Amino acid sequence: MKQLTKHLSTDRSAPRLWFECLALFDEPGEDHVLRTISFQRGLNIVWAKEPTAGRAKGTRAAGHGVGKSSLCLLLRLCMGDASEAVAEMRDELVGEFPQGGVIAVMHVDGQPFTLCRYFNAHKEGVACPGTEITGIWTRQTEGSDRAFLKKLADDMMSRVAPKSIPETGQAIEWRHLLAWISRDQGSRFKSFFAWRDGEGNLLQRRRQDPPIVMRAVLGLLDKGESALLTKAAELEDSVKKAKEKTEALMKEPALIRRRIESSLRARGQLPDDLPIRVDDLFGDSVERRIRAASEEAEKRLAQWNAKQEADDQAVADLRAELKLVQVEHEKAKTEFDLADAARRGDEAAFRSLGTQLLKLRQLTGHCEEGNVRFSECQHVRAEIHLLEQASIRDARDKKNLQLAMDESVSRAGRVLLRKNGLAQRIEAMQLNEKTLITTQSRTRLAKRTAELEANKWPALLEELARWESSSGSAQAQADIEASRAQSIQVEQDLGRVQTQLVVLQQNKSDREKSLASITDGLTQQLFPDGAFGTFDPRDEQRPFRLSMRGGEAFRVLEVLLGDIACMLDSPRTEGALPGLFIHDCPREADMSTGLYENFLSLIDTLQKEQYPDGQLPFQYIVTTTTPPPLDLQGDVVRLTLDPSSDEGLLFRRRFIAKRQEALR
Repeated sequence: MKQLTKHLSTDRSAPRLWFECLALFDEPGEDHVLRTISFQRGLNIVWAKEPTAGRAKGTRAAGHGVGKSSLCLLLRLCMGDASEAVAEMRDELVGEFPQGGVIAVMHVDGQPFTLCRYFNAHKEGVACPGTEITGIWTRQTEGSDRAFLKKLADDMMSRVAPKSIPETGQAIEWRHLLAWISRDQGSRFKSFFAWRDGEGNLLQRRRQDPPIVMRAVLGLLDKGESALLTKAAELEDSVKKAKEKTEALMKEPALIRRRIESSLRARGQLPDDLPIRVDDLFGDSVERRIRAASEEAEKRLAQWNAKQEADDQAVADLRAELKLVQVEHEKAKTEFDLADAARRGDEAAFRSLGTQLLKLRQLTGHCEEGNVRFSECQHVRAEIHLLEQASIRDARDKKNLQLAMDESVSRAGRVLLRKNGLAQRIEAMQLNEKTLITTQSRTRLAKRTAELEANKWPALLEELARWESSSGSAQAQADIEASRAQSIQVEQDLGRVQTQLVVLQQNKSDREKSLASITDGLTQQLFPDGAFGTFDPRDEQRPFRLSMRGGEAFRVLEVLLGDIACMLDSPRTEGALPGLFIHDCPREADMSTGLYENFLSLIDTLQKEQYPDGQLPFQYIVTTTTPPPLDLQGDVVRLTLDPSSDEGLLFRRRFIAKRQEALR
């Protein structure tokens, strides 16, 4: 034992965090406290006692479902654990005790606090200094439970260095450490870094990060190594990027050419075995066919350009002619209306139509009937003369008006024939206009298609020419060489950093040696027949190892001894470990009864011999269904749970699920 105890630190006489008691209530008030459990520094056993064989049946025949795991979850709840298992327990308990909760008296860095948390996650609890539980529900002026737990987390992590994982930058948080020091039964203690079953420990890298967290908490990761790890991670990323850049520069010409060739062949519908270019003047190639297709497309485009010009001119000419015919038709219609008004003897209409016809004076352009300009047309001039005669102002010119009207009547038949002929001509011209517009639209669409066809080939050939002028150029080769040189330089820098890391890690610190000695001392106390234990903080699977082989039982023992070694080392000021560990039923992880009893007896003997005054710097709470050794079934057993009666259950009654209630 002296070989072990000489390596134990006396820097602290109390754990940084430990529980003095835990009280459960179904609703606020001293009369509603269901159970109070006191704890002590050092070893605390919660024994789920199994009834004697044959003396109990059904659910009362085993030490399961009595509340030992719930007790561990309640302790975790009082430390701010927000994991899935804790949340599920709260949901179950709030269904049984809507107003219930838990009270804990905790010591944090030498200061006692009383914390009250409700099972209802939406209800705010209370936290206050001191150890007085009485009236905790009515202390409204005290601090909230959430504020206390935030400060608890900050205090527990204040000594951790570094504050984040060097390689990833992820912050090391209280929840990570809490997953380690309060191992749940679900993880089965299958490996040292199996800190949570199913829900995980929320670290980004499941294999590399837990060892980093352990070393940071134990104070085994100094600033130099942390800086080297960070630098190595940055250089590894730089090496990867530099190699990717070099590969991209080397592949780029081939990729560009493959894309261009594929596009050329696809657009030209050319076979894969046809060469892109040939030196033979008469040899066939993709380039030759593409150039021929391009020339043909240019010819078609020129033809469609000419066709569009012709179509546009035809439409313009027709519209100009149509406008003249429409004017002529309007004049004929007015003349006919004038003659008709004369025939009917409608003096007012005759005068009005005559005024409209005077506008013929303003006509410009060409008269088709006379094949002369309107200003020189005798017919127009005669009509103007007649209308001027008809524009009288009083009854004295009545005779002249009558003569004009008689003259108009004599022309009525001739004007009607001309008017109808012009109307038919306008209708035919309008139909022809629609036909020309349709042809014009088709021509424009065909021209656009021809433009696209003509433009696609030169673009690809120009891109191929640009690639051939640059792919093997001095600039391209210089870029590749520069990228290669950068990759080599970064790899050399990474190699130097990795060498420094190896040298640094080979030089074990006194802290590592001390933990290794404690591990070996614990192993020799359990196996005095030549077994030994080792500690390698950089081992990502089994940092604590035992020399003997014995299957899963010894793997579980490695985990337990590893935690106990860290717990015994926790008084050192270099570390940040709280000195508190909670193990939920490690015996059920296939450890033999004798080995388990010896393990518990070792801790009891150690604390009695090393700390006879009771100033224990650690607290170890362990639940078990296996009977503790007889000499420990005294003050060390802080709570005995017995399934044979409701009084022996943690909450003094069994819970009946809603589904079970519905079936009753």
